[in-house]
Amino acid sequence: MNSMTNGAQVAAAISAALFGASSISQAGVTSRDADVNNDGIVNIVDLVHVIVSINNFCEDDCPEDVDGSGATDVADVSALMAYWQQSVSYDEPEPQEPEVQDGPVYAGPDPVVLDGVYFDAYARSVVRSDLGKRLQQGWRTRAYTQANDIPVLPYAYNGGVDYDEDMQYTARDITKFTAWLDANVPADYEGPVVLDMETGWWGEINTADEERMEEIMDFYIQGLHYARMLRPNAKFGYWGLPKKHMTTGHYSGPSMARLLKASDAIFPDTYEEFPDSDDSARLRSHIERCLELVEGAVPVYAQMFPRYREDPADGWRYYFSQSEFIRDQARAALDANWIDDHGRTHRVAGIAIWDNYNYESIYHEGPSWETLGDQQITAIWDQVDLIHLDLYKALKTVVREYAADGGSEEADACRCDLSGDGRVSWVDLGLAQRAYRAREHDGPADVNQDGAITYEDLSMIWREFGDCG
Repeated sequence: MNSMTNGAQVAAAISAALFGASSISQAGVTSRDADVNNDGIVNIVDLVHVIVSINNFCEDDCPEDVDGSGATDVADVSALMAYWQQSVSYDEPEPQEPEVQDGPVYAGPDPVVLDGVYFDAYARSVVRSDLGKRLQQGWRTRAYTQANDIPVLPYAYNGGVDYDEDMQYTARDITKFTAWLDANVPADYEGPVVLDMETGWWGEINTADEERMEEIMDFYIQGLHYARMLRPNAKFGYWGLPKKHMTTGHYSGPSMARLLKASDAIFPDTYEEFPDSDDSARLRSHIERCLELVEGAVPVYAQMFPRYREDPADGWRYYFSQSEFIRDQARAALDANWIDDHGRTHRVAGIAIWDNYNYESIYHEGPSWETLGDQQITAIWDQVDLIHLDLYKALKTVVREYAADGGSEEADACRCDLSGDGRVSWVDLGLAQRAYRAREHDGPADVNQDGAITYEDLSMIWREFGDCG
């Protein structure tokens, strides 16, 4: 250090130390910095070290430069006095710079798959509902989703809270909606609930001006308030909002952001009209705009539809190939992201398949639906059930790819621990072999969750021998 000290400056420094210099900044100084001689206490010895070095510039390691400014001055005395007579521990580790995460920082949990299929058991029509229940419509898909933790997404069809679909809320509406909730949504339910309001002002949303859109949104928001009073923990929102034309770059109409932000969840759709065309970029852009409109503060659940129609007058008769459906709708929704001002990446909270068994009776060719027997109806429904089953198996695999940890190797290993003893061993392989020989179709031994116990499951267990995870 190069000395520049004189008596007057030393006296001024001692005065500052004795009478305080609290106005001088001490930001970033720790008790270890103040313990100049590293003896575990800040006392007169440390003060003297600093005083005798006043106005010396620091060229190398200078403990007397307490605040690290490059010179020893009155500020260092003040910084030292802030820790006067304090003991200093050298056992705790030095503060570390925060670790910089490699890759995106995701906000919220990983996306999930939801079961949104409209089984006839959910219908308002008692006849339709009873038939669906009696013939066990969709039993394969329902068994698979239940066994694989794919929750049901409840839909309040035909108006949501506006049960009579007359664009006004009445005591009868509230009574009917309450009864629907009691039958379908537990009182302590915390998941998403879709309010389906596609009548009344639904079409008007396409052409409404600013003033009219405000009136429409007021009515929709009022429905949310009624729903919340009955199920305060559930996440209510409206199906299909915002509409796809409202998220394009050239849209100049009134915004629905106020309604979207007032919702507990939003449910935009990824429906597409025509097969054999790659719509993934367009549909991904739609979901990304939805994430942006709610600023990552409201969960987004993409509503997917596996059917198409060759002509609008022809109806939703046909199914997309599985590969096209996964590419254009599932992956488009899962790939969508929006990055907020803090650098966090927001994604969809989940994806759900919506389909309607009633289409089979509407578009059935041949004898009228009413004349068909139970066996004939079951055979038709079974075809739809098998399509849904294959789609959910595929989606379960796809969605695991989007886990924040980049995969599910640990989950797969633990799934192979059939005995639950924390290890994958001969015991687990034996359990799986017995299930395979018994020709079981599901259960814990179906470790790859494809709806069948095969040699592939046995091979997975063999590969994962060792500690679980």
